[in-house]
Amino acid sequence: MTRLPAPLLVRLRRALLAGAAALLPLAALTAPSVASAQPIVLGTSAPFTGAFAEYGEEYRKGADACLAPINAAGGVRGRPVRISYLDDGYDAKRTVANVRTLAGQGVAAFLNIVGTGSMLALQPVLEEIKVPVIGTSSGADVLRTPEGTSPWVIHTKASNGDEFKGFARILPTIGMTRVALVVQDNPFGKAGLASAQKAFDQAGKPAPVIALGSDAAGMAATIAEIRKVQPNVVVLIAAGTAAPEFIARYRESGHSAHIAVLNVVGGRVLTDRLKDQVAGILTAMLYPSPWGGARQASREYQMAMAQAKQELSLLSMEGCLNLRFTVAALRAAGDDLTPAGVRRALDRGVSLELGDFALRLAPGSRVASNHMTLGIYRANGRILE
Repeated sequence: MTRLPAPLLVRLRRALLAGAAALLPLAALTAPSVASAQPIVLGTSAPFTGAFAEYGEEYRKGADACLAPINAAGGVRGRPVRISYLDDGYDAKRTVANVRTLAGQGVAAFLNIVGTGSMLALQPVLEEIKVPVIGTSSGADVLRTPEGTSPWVIHTKASNGDEFKGFARILPTIGMTRVALVVQDNPFGKAGLASAQKAFDQAGKPAPVIALGSDAAGMAATIAEIRKVQPNVVVLIAAGTAAPEFIARYRESGHSAHIAVLNVVGGRVLTDRLKDQVAGILTAMLYPSPWGGARQASREYQMAMAQAKQELSLLSMEGCLNLRFTVAALRAAGDDLTPAGVRRALDRGVSLELGDFALRLAPGSRVASNHMTLGIYRANGRILE
């Protein structure tokens, strides 16, 4: 083997180093940082004003808090993820208008859409705009029937029917055999009532139905009807400010029957208004408790919320998990981060594995979780599973 003269080796090394140094600025220009890369935009239409504003705000807090560490770690394929929010005031017509606007702006997917009425109104629109919805506040069974199930909607939690079946199964085991259903007159209440009646009828425990009044006089009439029935547990099918207002009046009236609520009714929507009166309210739990320390999902959520300097809540936990599952879908889409690409990834199946809790969407499925347990509120607003 012929050895090169030493002076020639030195000149060759210098030339190679100079060439490499000349390439560095070019590499910096052709490999953009996350901050300067084209963002992947997600869209949310939710109430940020009106009686249901806390739903939108809590979902936003959780989603934003859990998005921050994802972007800090490089986003998705080197691109930051951004969420564009529009207020719909819990008005289905405004939801439809907002969704059309966001679709026109090129969002890859929607998440954390609030309201049964909104989701019902969106069914035909989604077929037109062809952008997937990942995670909605509504657990209404009408949205999961063969006729009502849109291939563009992914549910990340158990349905209202699953919650009511859980109530019908669990409540008798803790001595609560006489149940009354108190129902709000809106799309949420009507959809929930059908599921509740089916669950309790199938369990052999038909429950009387009592309409929830919309004002002080109406609520007084509701409470009078409950007194006639004498249940030992009231299953409240109501959302927004009506739920805590009724519970406060009910407690003031001296009734001793327990109150059970759906998962979406809970959190700060109740605790901020009821304070320590929230103690003893039973709730369906569709995710791990935000305050638990044993589960990975809870710990990672708590870390993100602490970094964002936000308080923990049921709804922000849901908003966080919906965001994380949506990001898992974006990653599964690979290079095709269009709505069609995200839809194809969802059709193939997407999983978010968080230790002993997971959101697993099987290929061709539209529901990622059927998890349901029973929790009870403490006076400090936290929930014991």
